[in-house]
Amino acid sequence: MLDADPRFVFEREDHREGLARILFGVTQIGGIVLVTGEIGCGKTMLTSTLVRLLDGSGLRVARVSNPPRTGAALLGEIVDALDVAAPGRTAASRAAALRIAMTEGRARGERLVLVVDEAQRLDRRALDELRMMTNPDDGPGAPVVLLGQPELADRVGALAQVDQRVAARYHMAGMGPDEVDAYIGHRTRIAGADQPIFSERASVAVHEVTGGVPRLVNLTCANALFVAAGRGERLVSADTVHDVAEDRARAAGGG
Repeated sequence: MLDADPRFVFEREDHREGLARILFGVTQIGGIVLVTGEIGCGKTMLTSTLVRLLDGSGLRVARVSNPPRTGAALLGEIVDALDVAAPGRTAASRAAALRIAMTEGRARGERLVLVVDEAQRLDRRALDELRMMTNPDDGPGAPVVLLGQPELADRVGALAQVDQRVAARYHMAGMGPDEVDAYIGHRTRIAGADQPIFSERASVAVHEVTGGVPRLVNLTCANALFVAAGRGERLVSADTVHDVAEDRARAAGGG
């Protein structure tokens, strides 16, 4: 259940809503789209879905994951992603090169979209550079999608000029109990199971110990399957799920 195989992708309501807001912001409004969520909630998969959907739409995506903190370094990664030649290594020279590239792209009927994952890493100057890209002094602007951990919202909120450019916001939460149950059923069926592998109480327990965070659900279920097989369980039990969670907590605490 840990594989990133696209066959296992489960279309969560949270993902549909987040994707809808991003697409609306990017295609209809412009400015900045801000998406936050805890580690493991699926922000990176959401980004990959967005890039796939925009392919061939006339929107050219420059995607930066785990960005550098500073404005000049971030703009350097963006120009590299777009294969744009910048005359210097300063933020100003790289921003100017991007504006020229955006103008030339518009002439070809192409619009640039900047997507930055793990954007909570960015410093104030880098966030402001992105803000200026949405509305440069001359030439077309580029919508910017920022995805990051919850503290990103605080960082953006502390910068009035950046915050005012946010056209759409969304916070991705964990799955609810029913969605966790459907998620487990979907992934086990795709893996080849023709009947339930987790008991109803086990699915409830998975939600309880993971908060519905997909990455933790995957990890907990994978370990529970291993332990259940060793115990000879035909159905993974709630006790097994709780035992796995307790083992994980002890390991994390060094116990």
